Amino acid sequence: MDEVAKAAKYLKYGGHIGIALTGTASSMKVQEVCRAGETEACEKIRYTEAGSLVGGVGGGTLAAGLVSPVAGSICVAIGIGSGGLGGVVCGLIVVGGASFAGGAGGAAGGEWMGEFIYERTKP
Repeated sequence: MDEVAKAAKYLKYGGHIGIALTGTASSMKVQEVCRAGETEACEKIRYTEAGSLVGGVGGGTLAAGLVSPVAGSICVAIGIGSGGLGGVVCGLIVVGGASFAGGAGGAAGGEWMGEFIYERTKP
């Protein structure tokens, strides 16, 4: 159980770092497009990147939250057979994979929503 607690602590910090890096990458992408000088493209990417960021973080968080209880019950048997380490690895893979998939889906959906809102609000 101590190993699981340590792994969860590191994952929490890794998640925060990942969110910060994603936000920085989105900001840099917006700046790059806006420096090019095309006003319409600049406005559009602001909406799509914001939607992608929010959707990605939300989707990843939601997926991880939904899968975590299931992963615990699945990975307990593996952990018992391997002295605990297999359960931790199993949990990391299952929850991490779900978080990645949810984040990717959420980012795509958020980008679509950002574009939808941009199209509806542009003059």
